Amino acid sequence: MHDSCFIDKSFDQEQTNLYHLSIQISLDGFSFAILDIPKGKYTLLKSTNFFLKRPRLLFMKVRELLAEDEHLNLKYKSVDIVYSSENFTLVPQPFFQHNATDKFFGFNHEIEKGFSVDKTLLVHAESWCLYTIPENLKEFLLLKFPKATIRHNLFPLVERALKENKNNPEGRQVHLNFFRTYFEIVVISGSKLLLCNQFSYGGESDIVFYVLYVFEQLKLSPDTTELVFHGYIQKTDNVYQTFKKFIRKVGFARPTTLFAYSYTFNEHPEHYFTSLLDLYKCE
Repeated sequence: MHDSCFIDKSFDQEQTNLYHLSIQISLDGFSFAILDIPKGKYTLLKSTNFFLKRPRLLFMKVRELLAEDEHLNLKYKSVDIVYSSENFTLVPQPFFQHNATDKFFGFNHEIEKGFSVDKTLLVHAESWCLYTIPENLKEFLLLKFPKATIRHNLFPLVERALKENKNNPEGRQVHLNFFRTYFEIVVISGSKLLLCNQFSYGGESDIVFYVLYVFEQLKLSPDTTELVFHGYIQKTDNVYQTFKKFIRKVGFARPTTLFAYSYTFNEHPEHYFTSLLDLYKCE
């Protein structure tokens, strides 16, 4: 995937105090989108790709990008940031204790030096998502954007899926959100979250194995369960064609219809940035 920059002719950098800034950060890259709140329209989308092997390297890269991009040095009415961490765990809200986040996280993962455990409330899932983020990266982001809210990348995916499916109690969906070396998987039934996990993959066979294993373990019907693709996967990829042989309802995600989108965004497939574009007011 190539770097991209799409700017609508209506974007006005003198009016950014009326705009919302959404940012997505992962080891694969840095993306951001700008929403003209009064018009309810996304007017700017920009993505820079890189291939970092360790989260510790993100601080230097993000600091460099923020220093260079003029759009990230304007004043915005509000800012939301999502960060994709491969190490996360979910805790049901009734069992969660705010003073025990490290303990809960430590049941499944080691807390590395220089990292802190952060938390995101998944309201519709009635769960807390605990994850680690480099301390220097978090401190820098909050210094740059003091009013920003930082959440795990799963937040917009889980919340939108559960919210939109709540009136379909029998409806089951499997959402796959792809990054370069791993994918997030979210399984829902009606308004309930059945599974939320992440798998590393080296090729098509890994992806097919993990997903079909989930279908088997959760007894999901390949005839009635929807399989929805998000993120960096193309409609021409073999993995998409392979799944169509096993699962009847296979498709690609679309950004929420709550907002309008600049015509310039049409140069990219809609499903590439659904998490980023769904972030604003995703409760």
